Amino acid sequence: MRSAMKKGFWVLLCGVVCACRASAQQMEVSLTLAYNAFVVGEPVLLQAELLNASRDMIDAGGKNSLDRLVMEVTLGGQYNEVPCFNPAPLAGTFQLKPGQALKQKLELDKWFPLVKEGRYVIRLVLIHAGMRYESAKKSFDVVPGIPVKDGVQMFVNKQKLKRLFKLVYWHRNQTDRLFLRTEDEPGQKVWDAIDLGTLMRTVPPKLDISPDGEVTVVHRSTQDAYIRTVLWSLPDSLEVVERNSLLDPEISASQRIKTLYGEMADGQSVKEKKAWWKFW
Repeated sequence: MRSAMKKGFWVLLCGVVCACRASAQQMEVSLTLAYNAFVVGEPVLLQAELLNASRDMIDAGGKNSLDRLVMEVTLGGQYNEVPCFNPAPLAGTFQLKPGQALKQKLELDKWFPLVKEGRYVIRLVLIHAGMRYESAKKSFDVVPGIPVKDGVQMFVNKQKLKRLFKLVYWHRNQTDRLFLRTEDEPGQKVWDAIDLGTLMRTVPPKLDISPDGEVTVVHRSTQDAYIRTVLWSLPDSLEVVERNSLLDPEISASQRIKTLYGEMADGQSVKEKKAWWKFW
C-alpha cells in the first residue's frame, strides 16, 4: 500500500514538474544590454525580446490589459529594490498573437533612477494569466568615469544655481571615449551624460564656458583630427547645437605643401585622409 502511494506521489510530482516546464516554455523573455558599464547620467540602453509560444493572445500596456511587462531592478543587493518613477508602460501598448515576437529598444533610465554609482541587477518579467515569465538576470555598473577636466557655470538671474561640467573618459570597445557629465547644485539634478566620441589622451581636451551660456568642448579624437562640440546651457535646458570634426591644422598644411610640390615619397598623388564618425 505504502509502495503504491509512494509511486503515486512521485508520478504526481513528475507531472507537476513537467507541467511547470511546459508552462515556462510558453513564453520566451530575454534582454540584452548595450554595455556592461555606463557613466553616471548616460542613457542605459537595452533591448527587450519576447516570443509568444503559447496559444493565447498577449495584450499588454493598455488601460484594460490584464497582461503586464515589468522590469525588476536592484542596486547593491538582492533586497535593495530600485523603485520605478514612470507610470508609462515599459514597452508601450502591444499585442502578440501566438507565434509572434517583439523586439523593443529601451532607455531604462526613463523609468528608474540610475544615477547612483554601483552594480545594478535587472530582470524582465512578463505577467500573463497569473504566471510570471522571467528573463535571466543581467547586471551592469554605473561608474563615475575617469576625470579629465571640469568647469563651473553661474547664472545671472539665478545666483544660487551652480552648474558643474565634468569631462571624464571610460574605456569601451577597445577605445577610450570622452563623456560630458553635467550636474546642478543645489538640488542635485543630473543631466543626461553626453558621449563626445573617441578620445586620444595624449592631448588634454579643452572646455570653454562663456558668460552667455555657450559651452564648447574640443578634444583630439585621432592622430590628425579633433572633434568640436558646442552646447547651449540655460537654467532650465541643456542642448547640443553643433558638433563637427576638424582636421589638425599642422597636418593639413603639411599635406597641402607636399601635394603642391609633388614631394610624396612614391611620386604618386595621395588623397587626404578623411576620418569617419558615428555619433550616438
